[in-house]
Amino acid sequence: MLRRAVTPEELDSVLAHYDIGPLASPPGPGSGTANANLRIVTASGEYFFRRRNPKYAREEFVAFDHALMAHMARYGVKTPRPIATRDGRGWVRMNDEVYEVFHYQRGGPHDRHSLAQLASAGRALGDYHRAARDFVPPPGKEWPRYDDPHLIRDGVREIEGELRRRLAAEDWHYLMSQVESLELALPDERYHGLPKLVIHGDYHPGNMKFSGDEVAGIFDLDWATVQPRVRDLADALFLFAGERDSDIDASDIFSLTQTWRPSVERGAVVMGAYLESEALREDEAAALPLFVRARWLYCRVAGMVKVAPERRIEYFVAGLLEPLRTMDGINRLF
Repeated sequence: MLRRAVTPEELDSVLAHYDIGPLASPPGPGSGTANANLRIVTASGEYFFRRRNPKYAREEFVAFDHALMAHMARYGVKTPRPIATRDGRGWVRMNDEVYEVFHYQRGGPHDRHSLAQLASAGRALGDYHRAARDFVPPPGKEWPRYDDPHLIRDGVREIEGELRRRLAAEDWHYLMSQVESLELALPDERYHGLPKLVIHGDYHPGNMKFSGDEVAGIFDLDWATVQPRVRDLADALFLFAGERDSDIDASDIFSLTQTWRPSVERGAVVMGAYLESEALREDEAAALPLFVRARWLYCRVAGMVKVAPERRIEYFVAGLLEPLRTMDGINRLF
């Protein structure tokens, strides 16, 4: 699903609602696969402009996210800082689209080889969770559980014929055994019985910036809702601690969900830093490998809608089973 580009006229119309001055140079591209993002420079400074994906554009969702940003700012957590419009709102609704402008946060991409940055990502997640403990979320963004194994099964069923032709019989049965195991081991009762708070929900290197070895910013709170906090930890182990052959490019769904290799050593770095400030309950530790498996399979199911139809099977199966089989052979993830 391709994002419609922001037109110059659209950008000018939105910026007219702000008191940040005219553009000083042509806008540059932002990042991400869901929202239309731009980096802009005006007479008053650098900003990040985005048009929300309609999926996340209900006003109660935007209000929730902005309340969370304000709360995190009070704790020193480096989430985005929205710019107020001339009428005091934090966003613009125009032609059934929602637009936001944020202060631009400088920083560089994640260096996947840096253990110091891995540790900083773990500490930053601990800081986020500690701050989220006393956040009272406004109503209107109550979402169902994430990475539901039943939805994974539904996604596989939609392409079952093509998958059976593409996969060896052994691989097909292994994939379905993974889905069935998740359905049995992670029912709603267990999922919802784990400690909850407003998680980040999309904690990956493409949503982070670093300054040297330290996290400089945590972005994209579209998936921030009340869910088990262990879901964020699954992201940390899969998307940060997992070994990859190339850097994550958040604007490319193939790159963002590329295959990975579980690493106990790298997982220990991330989780050790997280545990400096946050304790993990036994039931969370026991559920964490299941959350990693569910997250990995679901991200491939969900990612198919962002891929051209003729490439969806290729996208879904490429390196899909290797991380799961590697996890079968190790006793722990950190």
